[in-house]
Amino acid sequence: MEKTIHDISEWLKSRESTFVNGLKEGSQIDDSVIEKLLENASWAPSHGLVQAWHFKVFAGDGVKRFFSTQQEIYKQITPPDKFFDFKYQAYSDKWKRVSHVIAVIAKRDPHKRFPKQEDIVSVACAVENIYLSLKAFGIGGYLSTGDLCYSNQMRDFLKLEDEDTPIGFFILGEPDESFQRPKRTRIAASDKTEWIRE
Repeated sequence: MEKTIHDISEWLKSRESTFVNGLKEGSQIDDSVIEKLLENASWAPSHGLVQAWHFKVFAGDGVKRFFSTQQEIYKQITPPDKFFDFKYQAYSDKWKRVSHVIAVIAKRDPHKRFPKQEDIVSVACAVENIYLSLKAFGIGGYLSTGDLCYSNQMRDFLKLEDEDTPIGFFILGEPDESFQRPKRTRIAASDKTEWIRE
């Protein structure tokens, strides 16, 4: 049993984000692997089995169209004093290293049986299932979030309904083994824990 606990702890600690610059140019992942990732995601906990997760997968030319759309939205929503040409240009190049993009959405339970926060928490757990599956499949990726993700323009692009909540975009590709990754650290759980005994 102790070995199993150790293995689980090490597996959790080995979870990592691989950003676009850490992916191989020309990355190609078979669609069947993406399907398995999403099947793993669907085993996340879900109150009342609402299973609020919904995925839109960009593949092939769809990846290029996704980043082109991000580029245009960045231009539309960014104030002039916060607009950077290098960031705008970067959207034109990202697709060269990305195999698939998964738009992760919390789709509101039509019966509204539980608070909306529970939909979001459940979908966040589905995202973690994807993260924990990456190493087993030998692929890399990360969840991209931010203003572009939550913009009205992106909602329109994804054809979201009024109560749908965009969670982020899982960017996926083949990891570049030569990429130098910074050491991962965490604040000790004890520094963020309050015990209440009475």
